[in-house]
Amino acid sequence: MPELPEVETVVRGLRSLITGQTIQRAEVYREKTVPGSTPQAFAAAIQGHTIKSVTRRAKYLLFQLEPNSVLLGHLRMTGKFVVADPPSEPAPHDRAWFWLGNGQVLIFTDMRNFGTLELFPSATEIPKLQVLGPEPLTEDFDARYLYPRLKASSKEIKPFLLDQRLVAGIGNIYASEILFASSVLPQRSSHSLKKKEVQAIVENTRRILLSAIEYNGTSVSDFRQVDEKTGEFQNFLQVYDKESQPCPRCEVPLQRIVQQQRSTFFCIGCQK
Repeated sequence: MPELPEVETVVRGLRSLITGQTIQRAEVYREKTVPGSTPQAFAAAIQGHTIKSVTRRAKYLLFQLEPNSVLLGHLRMTGKFVVADPPSEPAPHDRAWFWLGNGQVLIFTDMRNFGTLELFPSATEIPKLQVLGPEPLTEDFDARYLYPRLKASSKEIKPFLLDQRLVAGIGNIYASEILFASSVLPQRSSHSLKKKEVQAIVENTRRILLSAIEYNGTSVSDFRQVDEKTGEFQNFLQVYDKESQPCPRCEVPLQRIVQQQRSTFFCIGCQK
């Protein structure tokens, strides 16, 4: 699933291409893509709206529309947006087309069909956004915020970082990378972490996420940018998906375990 850097990369690509464009008409090809609506009702509701801005909250894309409404997009596993000249017909995995005023079409394509598009009157009326924790690249996310919450938690530190109610936007890839950089075992109890370890997690979270954004995200599976190019940060991953390979610091073979049905990669020699 695309994480914060990948979604931010998509947002930046879309922002430069579709801001100010009016949706002349829309067509939705799979009802599952628009939960709580029907393809016909969704298309009718969004027609004639102008895209005022494209932003991100956690792993969600927010398209601010005029007159006042918000299109909330979630890529899930394989969703992606493409801006192109209109093809002759929809591709097999295209889920929605939005014809823009400049003659191009914004295409939402999703091979597994888990991604969603939803319309809301405003961002403050989207319940799933109201329960999210702070963005890890803002001043709200620091050791003063994180330390007491870790001390009050019985979770292992890796699942803690994946809890979107506590920290918004971190996913499986970057949690493994952050903990390796911080020399903290992913199985550690959250409440066992010392203040200096918490500070290291905060600093490495910012550093790794910003670096991943700089390199347009990580493409280890289906992630593509708006222009269909892959990201490049997979070339800088230290532990993720590197089971049995030598640790880049101590050369002990890296290990893989499963936490909450997700793969975790770490070094038993470097992480304590």
